[in-house]
Amino acid sequence: MTAAQLARYDTGGALVAYLGQPDASPVVCNVHAKGPHLSSCTPAVSRTLVAGLEKGAVPPDLWARCVALLMGRAPIEAGVAFLDAVSGAYLDLLRDAKFESSPALQARAAAIQELYLQRKAKLPTHFAVDAAMEVALAKDVARHALGPKAEALASELLLVDGLEHGRLDGAPVDVPRIDALFAAGDEATLRLLIAHLPDASLRTEATRRVIRLHIAASTFPEVKAGAAAVEAAVMQRGSNPLSLAAHPALRASIDASKVTMRGVLVRQQVYAQKATLLGWSGDRPGASVLPEVSLRGVLVVEVQGVSHPVTLCQPREALDVTPCIAVKDVSLDNPTAYLDHGGAFHFRDDLTMRDAVNLAQMRDRFVLPVSVGGKALTDFQWTLWYERPADLVLAGPAPGTDGPALAVVADHRDPARFIFDVSSSGGGAYLAVVEQPDAPAFHVVSAGARGYTGATGAAGSDGADGAMCEDGSNGEDGGPGGPGGPGGNGGNVTVSLLCGGAPCADALALLRATVLSAAGPGGEGGAGGPGGKGGSGGPAGPDTTDADGNTVSGCSAGSDGSDGSDGSDGPPGPPGRPGVVTLAITG
Repeated sequence: MTAAQLARYDTGGALVAYLGQPDASPVVCNVHAKGPHLSSCTPAVSRTLVAGLEKGAVPPDLWARCVALLMGRAPIEAGVAFLDAVSGAYLDLLRDAKFESSPALQARAAAIQELYLQRKAKLPTHFAVDAAMEVALAKDVARHALGPKAEALASELLLVDGLEHGRLDGAPVDVPRIDALFAAGDEATLRLLIAHLPDASLRTEATRRVIRLHIAASTFPEVKAGAAAVEAAVMQRGSNPLSLAAHPALRASIDASKVTMRGVLVRQQVYAQKATLLGWSGDRPGASVLPEVSLRGVLVVEVQGVSHPVTLCQPREALDVTPCIAVKDVSLDNPTAYLDHGGAFHFRDDLTMRDAVNLAQMRDRFVLPVSVGGKALTDFQWTLWYERPADLVLAGPAPGTDGPALAVVADHRDPARFIFDVSSSGGGAYLAVVEQPDAPAFHVVSAGARGYTGATGAAGSDGADGAMCEDGSNGEDGGPGGPGGPGGNGGNVTVSLLCGGAPCADALALLRATVLSAAGPGGEGGAGGPGGKGGSGGPAGPDTTDADGNTVSGCSAGSDGSDGSDGSDGPPGPPGRPGVVTLAITG
């Protein structure tokens, strides 16, 4: 299921089906995404999404990323439905007898845990659900009713509950306590304070301490030298973006080891003149959805005046002090892809065939140029492969009509593939791309339509029923079926082959076998009419008594008449004639 298909279905079930595929992107969960996406989050979508995690239909990390996007703008009723479902799923997972030995169950619980830990920023608050779940967890922890791993998760969640009331380990949180955590290098707890303390000023102090830990650990000397300015920048923006006017980009490269996709597969719908881009990662093309590809850590840029290469800025919540490139300073020069605000690029799922054919200009490579600060510095390159489309067979529009005349331009200037441009006298225009190894199995055909089916023969009349003691009459024979109509003629076809001056003999021979005009078959003969049913024999006459009182037997019942024979089927119609196919090398 592609992202475009998900958007058309627009249901929770379709969302779970899409996310369950390899390389699925959570961007479809962003109801304001540029590309195809779910239109809204409803209570039904919320419940279905939670069930998808609990049943293992969606990978936990992908599920968490989707929920973070979806719930950020969900209406309150959808958020309430989500938290109702997720709290029940969380308790069921921790209490599952297989939890301690099942990494899969642990990963699902951890995904839910992370969402609870980030609840303030990502999810609507629904304290009734939270309170009920936390009471149940507290009882389980107090009774040691959970296994060690489950109890550790539950204890962390209860810790967060305390922080939301301004307390840590039973004591109020203040600046000296925050300084002690900073001195101990306890970033994990500082981040919990940032996410959950109700006091905004204390959250700010905790944020500054995390930034200072990052500055102290930075490998960039300019970060440590400008610590105050870096702290101010990260407090304001959440990152340390470079001014490319002050630090122009010099060179860039792609770390291919961090990109799993090996190629782009184009699936063609020639009659509809649409195409779908799919991905493949093995040695041969195989269908999967196109993955999103994050440029963060993949795009490596050398900039003037900075000691180490940099990449795109981390999300705001990372509080990363490393010099970085802002997403707005990066662009992609390929109409089939776009860059989102998070630094990941996505492919358009559905293209017109004209756009799909234009990709062939890149030969056997799908090239995605990347510009930084308006300068084209590097590109992604993948193998490009067109999946063989179904044969293009254009037939007469009605029984017995001739096929259309076709003008076919077969562009073989790239010896690795053929590009077919087919114009029909019936008004249609069709494009198709066929890789050289698939070319012998692809056909372009003008076909006469099958002749009409002959009329069914008349039914024979039923025989009359006999009167008392009389035989029924025979049914009449059915009439013969009518002859089938003649098949239509194939249309004339002209083929222009372009080879760009290269030898064309083999290509010309292949087109003689694959671009055809076909006679339409004759119509089937009509079925013979059914024979009439024989009439029923009359009933036997009653016994009588003569004048002397003797019994006189009545007459015997009459015999049934014979059924009529079915009529013979009509003969098939004659086939049409193939048209003339003319081939010429024109370039």
